[in-house]
Amino acid sequence: MTATRTPPVTVHAGDLAREGGWAARLRVPCLYLFAVLPLMLLVTRVGAEIIVAVIGLSFLAVIFARRRWDVFATPLVAVPIAIWIFLMAVNTPLAWWDAPSVLGRTAPWLRFFCLFGAVVFWLFADERDFRRIAIAWGATVGFVIVDGFVQGVFGTSLSGHTLFKVERLTGPLDRPNIGRFVTFLFYPGLAAFLLFGERRLDRGRIALLAVATAAAVAYTVFTGERAAMVLNLATFTVATVVLILVVPRFRLAGMLGILLVLAIAATTVILSARLQMRVEPTLAVFRDFWDSEYGELMRAAITVWQVQPWAGVGLGNFDMVCEAWEPELLYGCLRHPHNIYLEWLAEGGIVGLGGFVAFIGVVLALVFGMLRLRRERPALTALVVACPVLTFLPFVPSQSFFSNWPAILWWASLAMTCAVAFHARYRVPEEVR
Repeated sequence: MTATRTPPVTVHAGDLAREGGWAARLRVPCLYLFAVLPLMLLVTRVGAEIIVAVIGLSFLAVIFARRRWDVFATPLVAVPIAIWIFLMAVNTPLAWWDAPSVLGRTAPWLRFFCLFGAVVFWLFADERDFRRIAIAWGATVGFVIVDGFVQGVFGTSLSGHTLFKVERLTGPLDRPNIGRFVTFLFYPGLAAFLLFGERRLDRGRIALLAVATAAAVAYTVFTGERAAMVLNLATFTVATVVLILVVPRFRLAGMLGILLVLAIAATTVILSARLQMRVEPTLAVFRDFWDSEYGELMRAAITVWQVQPWAGVGLGNFDMVCEAWEPELLYGCLRHPHNIYLEWLAEGGIVGLGGFVAFIGVVLALVFGMLRLRRERPALTALVVACPVLTFLPFVPSQSFFSNWPAILWWASLAMTCAVAFHARYRVPEEVR
């Protein structure tokens, strides 16, 4: 009779990175697939979907083959699975419209949880793996920034794309989401770099990081994406404030850094007539928010939620219910309410939103646990604590949480942040050779 495999006592619950044999050999190509996932998002969504599926299925294969049921018991995996079960067992059957289509959207959503779990618990065995991701993601983001600046200056990017409605950059994409793309990847990628590189920081490397951060901020503002700009500036500000709190001697440098970043953002707007065209419409939204398109969407989301408050109207049904209950909207019913919390409330109901909030709590518990390392790893701690701003900041317009391309970007960004936090907290740091 074969003995049940027992993980070593030094391995944290759910940690699969130390599994040997074929599981270790399978882990390496999956790591490289994750490294090129952002590039695939630029080139072909189908390729990105294939990568997500391969990594997720490989992760499940290791769990079942090695009988590592402890993975399912970890809150970072258990809570998302519980949410998915609710969506399948309750939300979908009670969908307000077209339950079969809702099922087609809900069932494959499990792949994002599997990607998230694989990245956090399996793909990264040591700090060298984080270095590989930092290099790959950094190269991708660097190309996007150069490509976008060329597009903004000359009207056409190196990849052959033109401006979107004259006002917004697309970079290598055919739609104006490239600022969010850069912001979501830059800060978690920087955290991966600090995981192996913080102990080796010298003046030259610090200067290089400062230039990279300034370029990312300037580029995000230059894209004309207001939400991406807010997320970028908010993440940088939170990281700097946390660094000041954990290392008071950085107070002056931190405050100067915040002022410098704000100056970069303001200068970018001042020097661009294209961006100045966005200022007045933005101010108009703030002056009369409730009568703006965003205010109308918020009211519509509340109306849709009230149709089936507990179970939700079903994933992807927001526009159908909105058109039935709010046919006279000035700006019309869009496909989603452009806010992930309102989207969860309307389509997932109170139970779905409650599950999502519980997942946020689990993530924040892992991330805030980095504060225990604030003396040994101050810069890494500050950045990791700030990174959830990218994915969880409320009251910022967002893409649909349940749409494939934005979802891959969202889960990859959050997974990278959590993987860094998990490795720093629960695995013995290894010297990078």
